Formats: sequence, structure tokens, C-alpha cells
Amino acid sequence: MIKAVFLDMDNTLLLNPDKVFAQRFLSLWDDFFTAYGINDAPQRYRKAIQIMGHAQLGDTSNWAVTVREMGNEVADTAGLIRQFYADVYPELASCIVPVDGARDLIYRLRDDGYLVVIATNPIYPESAIKHRLAWAGLPVEDGIYEFISSADTMHFAKPDPCYYAELLARVGIEPDEALMVGDSMGNDIRPAQTVGLRTFHIGEAGLTNFMAQVNERLDDTQPIVLRPDMIAPQLRGNIGALYGLADSVETAMWHKRPDPDEWSILQIVCHLVAFEDENERARLGTILQEENPFIVQPPEPGPDIEAYNDNGFAVARDFLTKREETLVLINQFTLEDWQRPARHSIFGLTTMVEMAYFTAQHDRLHLKQLCQTIGRCR
Repeated sequence: MIKAVFLDMDNTLLLNPDKVFAQRFLSLWDDFFTAYGINDAPQRYRKAIQIMGHAQLGDTSNWAVTVREMGNEVADTAGLIRQFYADVYPELASCIVPVDGARDLIYRLRDDGYLVVIATNPIYPESAIKHRLAWAGLPVEDGIYEFISSADTMHFAKPDPCYYAELLARVGIEPDEALMVGDSMGNDIRPAQTVGLRTFHIGEAGLTNFMAQVNERLDDTQPIVLRPDMIAPQLRGNIGALYGLADSVETAMWHKRPDPDEWSILQIVCHLVAFEDENERARLGTILQEENPFIVQPPEPGPDIEAYNDNGFAVARDFLTKREETLVLINQFTLEDWQRPARHSIFGLTTMVEMAYFTAQHDRLHLKQLCQTIGRCR
């Protein structure tokens, strides 16, 4: 059942001629940073975008990539970039053209109970994305969107399929519960399909094409068909979601529990590390090495699991390390390995690809728990 609609922004919710906008943006970017002694700012920014879309591990936000690649010639690079978006970026307003019906569609989806997600390429900070929404006459008020993907919050960018996996985990849903609507096959449709999302390509008719078929598309209940190529992007995208949530945790909050019988924020992350090392990767190795093994699901730990490190970001780094080991393992699998059978104490007859998918689901279960716990602890 569809629970969330992911909406691309440029040339979907609004019209934004890519070449015109990009050339104008880079010209303004160049002029602004040249005044501060940075003479190759467009080249640096292009490199940052390339890294965001093709070379992220999941532990570095797209905003941090931008700041890093822009260099350290000035004392406060991040502050200077923020100044650009506050003072100069608004000059691009004339590039944006509204799309008829887009505003009404957003309110309709929201009023019908769907989570509305702005799934734009997160190479700009949220302030810039809200500028473009406003310029197109689209709502920007608090509470209308479940999530807005931006450089501040995301650790992958289009066309990396990991971007869509990270977005799923941040919203707290499964791949077959999301519908991605966009104009680009290369950025929107194919990478979303790789992760397992349902998709709608608006084509030359634009957003009106989707609006004419919205009821049919939202009623799609076809079950997801698991494929091996879905697994790695989901496992890596969940790393980005973990780091994104960790970034929102204040130091004093890590040990807080919403209830005495519930885990603290730190305990949840520690559980992900332990489960990855002791269960998730171990059972995949067992299926690889044994013929039709019987896999026993370990009991869920009680409320007093050990938080082995007081530094939440150090624990997140441990999860990244353990997850990388899992990714090394599965990247060696052949097509025959992915179909190796097993028997599970809860799921019954299963296969390697299904058990690997359960790993991604286990991540998302606890990432959702983490998000809720952070909210309640505040």
C-alpha cells in the first residue's frame, strides 16, 4: 500500500530550464566567491556534486561535502556559503515558472493522508529549496511535507540509488510503500526502481499526466519482487539515514530514555552495531557456506542492553565499519549465491536475497525507532 509520494521538484512540481538555471547559478556563484579570492569556485562546486551523486559512503552530509570542496582560503567557508544563499541566490527567482495544479496536488495528497516528500536532488541547502518552492507558488508552511531532501540532511544525491534508500529510512517506510514521481529517467525513475520504489515518469505531458492517473497509481498494491541489485543501495542508504539522525542529537540526549522500559538513543545505535556483527552478516555467511541451513532468530534484547561507548558518533562509525564488511561480503555473491535456500525459525523457507533484505528492514525498523525516540526525548 502506498503511504508516501516522493515528488521531484525541478521540471516536475515547477518548471526550471536546467541549462539556463545552472549557468546563471554558476555565474553568480563564481562572481560571489571570486570577490573572496576563490577563482575556481564553479569547478569546486561541480566536483562536490560529482562526489554527492557517485562517491559517498553515507557518513558525510552533502552540505559538509560542499564546504570541504570549496576549500579553506577563507576563515568561515560554511558561513560564506550561507551568505551566498541568503543574499545572492534569490536573484534566480526569475528562472522558476509555476506548474498548473502542482499546489493543489500537494494539498490533495496531504489531505488524503499520504506523506508528501520533496525528493529533489539534495545539492542545495533547505533554505534554497524552500526559496524555489515559494517562487513556484508551492506551499512552504511547516507540517505540509513529511520530509524535504536537502544538502543539510542527506548523505547521497541523485542518481545514486542510495539516495532513495536513505530517503525511505528517513521517512520510515518500506520501498513498496513509496511512489516516486519525476521527469528524469536517469535521476528519478531508474535509481528509484533499483531500490524497489514504485515510480511514475511524467513524460512530455508533465505533471498533468500524473494528476490524470493519480488514483490508479496510488491504489497500486502489487507486492515487491526482490532482486539482488536492491540490497547494497539499501544497506548503504541506511548508513546515511543513521548519520542524519545522529546529527540531530544533542550531547545530553544520547542517554535519555522516553520510558524506563525503552532503549535510549545510544542503546539503539549500539544494538545496530551488535546485530550487524553477530547476526546479520553471520547468517548470510552461514547460508553461503552451508546447504539449506536452519537459521534461528535471536531474541530481542531487553531494555538494559549495554551501551559500550558513550560517544554516539563513535558508535555510528562502528556501524559504518561493520556495514562495510557486510557490503564486501555481498558484493562477492554470484547470482546462484543470492538464490541459495535456507530455513528460518520465524520466516520459514527463505533465500539469501530475502535474508539480506530483512537486514535492510531491520535497519529501517530501528531507524524509525531512533527517530521517534529523538522526538520524544526532546
